[in-house]
Amino acid sequence: MKRPPLSVCSAVFLAGVAGITLGCSEPLHIGDDVLWSADHETGDLSQWTTQGDGQTAFNIGDAKASTLDLSLEATDAGMSVEVTADAAHSGTHSLKLSNPGNDDNRETGMEILRVIGPTEDAFYSAWFMLPSDIELSPSITIARLRSRNEAGEVFNGEELQLRSLPTGGYVLQVFNNNSAFLREPLPEEPPYLAAGRWSQIEARYESRMSGRLRVWLDGKLVYDLNGRPGATGKDLVLSICNTGEGFNPAPLALFVADVVVSLSRMGPSGSLRAPGD
Repeated sequence: MKRPPLSVCSAVFLAGVAGITLGCSEPLHIGDDVLWSADHETGDLSQWTTQGDGQTAFNIGDAKASTLDLSLEATDAGMSVEVTADAAHSGTHSLKLSNPGNDDNRETGMEILRVIGPTEDAFYSAWFMLPSDIELSPSITIARLRSRNEAGEVFNGEELQLRSLPTGGYVLQVFNNNSAFLREPLPEEPPYLAAGRWSQIEARYESRMSGRLRVWLDGKLVYDLNGRPGATGKDLVLSICNTGEGFNPAPLALFVADVVVSLSRMGPSGSLRAPGD
């Protein structure tokens, strides 16, 4: 069934006395290849949780654990996932994930997950924004491509992380807990995200064993990785996260908008493209 377009209008983000004005553009026509999407214009998390296919979860940061314990709740009231009107990329709402940090060498924080289903090749797109320059110790994870087996266990997978730069802004990195992979080297031209500006990150994940992961930043291919370990479970699970160790200043708020999982590439324009494009 054809989905309605995501309408795009101007929005203003207010942080203290600073204001960031976001411009208007044409509606984002997301087409027929969409497996799932969330524009957050419902004002709540219902687009993530419909039909019991999604939930929030607290990640305790156990680097040795291969699965995520979905029963845990946040130990700090400052760790939260909510839909807010504080910032928006399209429409009037976005997802806001907050994390006060703990500085205990554990990457803790909240995740929100959506079960996509059994797909071996799909595109995962979202717009991300950190409103200001924050020193990350050492990084934050903003997205995970997880998987789930028939028993309901949710496994680790590919991770997209941000590291802060001394000169301001952030670089995008790829990480996998598999000891044969871990953190990928930065490209010759590091993929840069500026604070206070929305950036589109899109990943094409071919999840079979020895599969392939490609990542675009604002429409530019920045990672093309072959021979990846692949998904452990049959069902793919998209997780948007704000997990990390320490931040200066704290807390850290991550805004996320216009999340789309599709069979074709979205691109920054919002128009679906053929997989070879």
